[in-house]
Amino acid sequence: MPIYDFQCNNCGHKFTLLVGIDDRDKVSCPQCQSRDIRQLITGCAVRVKGGSCGGGQSSSGSAGG
Repeated sequence: MPIYDFQCNNCGHKFTLLVGIDDRDKVSCPQCQSRDIRQLITGCAVRVKGGSCGGGQSSSGSAGG
């Protein structure tokens, strides 16, 4: 299940919930119980298996003198 950030339009409380995609419309504010909330846009983490960040090969063993 994904983690989503929300903000209550009633009291302004920001909160994070682990909730299914189909249940996002059923979320209510834990502070004031209002259902007038909006989902905040946040970044996400992506894990790439076996990849490298450099994208290039090692420079060891290069020719030159």
